[in-house]
Amino acid sequence: MTSIAVTLGGVAFRDFEIPEEIAFGGTQRLAVHQPVGGGRVIDVLGASAGEIAFEGVFSGPDAEQRVQLLDIARNTGAVLPLTWSGFAYMVVVAAFSACFQKSWWIPFEIRLVSVENLVTAIPSALAQAGLDIVSAAGFSALSGVSFDAVNSANAAGVTAAQADLASAVLGAGTTLAAATAAFSGGAGADGAIAVLGTLGGVSAMLAGAAAGQAYIGRAAVNLGRNQS
Repeated sequence: MTSIAVTLGGVAFRDFEIPEEIAFGGTQRLAVHQPVGGGRVIDVLGASAGEIAFEGVFSGPDAEQRVQLLDIARNTGAVLPLTWSGFAYMVVVAAFSACFQKSWWIPFEIRLVSVENLVTAIPSALAQAGLDIVSAAGFSALSGVSFDAVNSANAAGVTAAQADLASAVLGAGTTLAAATAAFSGGAGADGAIAVLGTLGGVSAMLAGAAAGQAYIGRAAVNLGRNQS
């Protein structure tokens, strides 16, 4: 099943676009004093975040649009949310380069500078739930599920969103399987082109619904912890 492991601003990386590795970390600024007579005194001056870097290949009918979005973000210096697995940052694009090969196949490399680590900045389960709901809502255009009534104060809305996303994942998965079978069945050139369009659209919907499902599921868990 398709899932989204990395999102940057409004750009979702799906299927084999997901980078094999993401480099991140940083340093701790230190002032090291070595007084006469031996010994060492170390003043801890604070953490300095390093760059976050990864590479991949944009593919599909919207590859050009997503590349352009990231290049605009680089040009404007916009602060964007970056999430993957259990990590969440606010970042600025330090460098972005892409190699246009085809409109649907564009390799890229990107380097990001962290403005804030949202995971270490989150003080409570309730705040984490709020962040996850915002992240899930970012996929509403892809998944087709509305998050207008979903917030950390409305547990029923979160439960309803979970059900809607589960239904969207199931429906998109069924359509994707049928389209894949049609494409493999030799539908002719015109038919194959039409099926490819369907595959692209449904794959995006499935990816958006799966990503939203992951975020809203964690929000539900944290809301339960906050109430217990």
